[in-house]
Amino acid sequence: MNKGTKFYNCDFQVHTPRDINWSGNKATLDTDRNQYAERFVLACREKNVNAVAITDHHDLTFFSYIKNAAQNEVDATGTPISDGKKLVVFPGIELTLSNPPCQALLILDANFPEDQFTRVLHKLSLEPSPAENPSTQETIPIPSDVVKDLPDLHVKLNTIDILKGKYIILPHISKGHKGLLRRDFYEHYKKMPCVSGYKDGPIPEDDLGYLSIINGKDRNYGFKSVAVFQTSDNRKETFEDLGTSTTWVKWAIPSAEALRQASLAKESRISIKEPELPQIFINKLSVTNSKFLGRIELELNQQYNAFIGGRGTGKSTILEYIRWGLCDQVMGSSYSEIQSDVLNRRQILIDRTLIPFSGEVRISCIINGIDHIVKRNSATKEIQLKIGSNEFSKVSEDEIRRLIPIQAYSQKQLSSVGIRTDELKRFIQQPISNELNDIRFNLREVSKNTKLAYNNLIRKKEIQSEIDELNLQSKSITEQVESLRKALKGITEEDKKVIQTKQLYENEKTYIQESKNELNLFKDKFQEIKTSLKDYPNKLGVEVAIKNRDLINNIEKEKFAKFDLLKTKVSEILELLKDENLVAFNKLIGDWTTLKTDFDSSYNQIKEKLLLMKVL
Repeated sequence: MNKGTKFYNCDFQVHTPRDINWSGNKATLDTDRNQYAERFVLACREKNVNAVAITDHHDLTFFSYIKNAAQNEVDATGTPISDGKKLVVFPGIELTLSNPPCQALLILDANFPEDQFTRVLHKLSLEPSPAENPSTQETIPIPSDVVKDLPDLHVKLNTIDILKGKYIILPHISKGHKGLLRRDFYEHYKKMPCVSGYKDGPIPEDDLGYLSIINGKDRNYGFKSVAVFQTSDNRKETFEDLGTSTTWVKWAIPSAEALRQASLAKESRISIKEPELPQIFINKLSVTNSKFLGRIELELNQQYNAFIGGRGTGKSTILEYIRWGLCDQVMGSSYSEIQSDVLNRRQILIDRTLIPFSGEVRISCIINGIDHIVKRNSATKEIQLKIGSNEFSKVSEDEIRRLIPIQAYSQKQLSSVGIRTDELKRFIQQPISNELNDIRFNLREVSKNTKLAYNNLIRKKEIQSEIDELNLQSKSITEQVESLRKALKGITEEDKKVIQTKQLYENEKTYIQESKNELNLFKDKFQEIKTSLKDYPNKLGVEVAIKNRDLINNIEKEKFAKFDLLKTKVSEILELLKDENLVAFNKLIGDWTTLKTDFDSSYNQIKEKLLLMKVL
């Protein structure tokens, strides 16, 4: 199991039915408390809460019930939840102090021995209500002669040998009731040894004064920066408040020290919003056999990994195995000496440590939630890839580099990044290679569309120029014809009328041809639609996994009905455009053709007469 550091969604102030102000049924019997604890753990699962602190007022009774429920949680099929996904439960106490008059959470290690709880309570002079009682005792502030202030609270707790280093104090960092940021509490805030605190509800993002204090930018508060954990202060049986205000905290082992370390590095290990984790990462490295390290099995973290060891312990060897397994290649041509040296050293490593043992490097990667396993055999030179549940298949080095790009450098190679342009470019561009490829693709598309649009514009200008030229010629010819008609001599007025009518018939001829073209155009278009409709609609395959089968089937039924109607209408339109359904249209054109034929006969006779007059 991967035991590296991870972010956990935490609610560090959660009350139980023991709380005096509890809203809901009290759970007094063990059976009732166990049932409540099971429902509580399930509610955390549903609300994506990964860790809680059970912090009743001056009481620790309910912790064991919820801890047991978390340890024994099962899923919907009755399968036990794996250790890495179980709810983390911290024991805690909500303290009410007299000096300073504020509240604070005392949170212990998640694995703190329960038989030592009584020592903690007695050290603070707290006498809890008997376990069989439905509620805790009425909360009475811890007297100042028991705990003088926050520094003294730490001194008292450190006197318990088993407790030292296994607890953390979170004062209530707010300006409200029982908060440490009330007027004239500056000195308490400045002198407290606490590195973090808590707040009921969300941190006010628009309260610049509050943010200035907790970020260490307020002189009155000693420029003291602290981490603040948002909490829900849930005390309802309905769990409606549970998880409404949480904080993401990063740790490897759920301990008070882990919370302290996270508080000291709050910029990187504490987040109010859910952190964005990488969707492409290496989660496992396996080497079947090698000369130096033998068999290697390493599980890696999604967020951060480091190999730490002395000189010669194999750190560089493991990294080179990863580079070789994922076909990493030194790129560039301006540093052939470095490239040759890096590749030669890697090949010598493979030749000496893997090939004699037929060692195979296996690297498991997660890409957007899908397992990808790369196997590279040193003896056969084969590279195989398994994606998800598919079988292994042979692939090339280039295919691996494109699918799982990595950014890796040897020591000598890394020193050249800042002084060589190619290496610096690779260092910057490789982590965002996918984004850059998308940009390049979009640029090519834009370039192609721009060229197409420009060519269309040029063609449009050429056509417009031709149209202008033809219009000019037409105007000139029209004027010439009109002038020639007026200059005609020796013909009757009746003949002149026939000649003048010629242009009118030509206009009608043009319109009739346009009408025929329009009908034929849409006849062809509807025929294309009819042909395309043969491939539609698509039917949902029975092998496709869906949840709402009945609803999707009804949607598909409606879609098919619409396409059937569409096909019927298109066929009806094509039927209208057939010649046998254009009888009236064609008859009218025939009547016009008869008139045009008669006119052409008269017009031709006049032309012959004019030609004869010209000859004579």
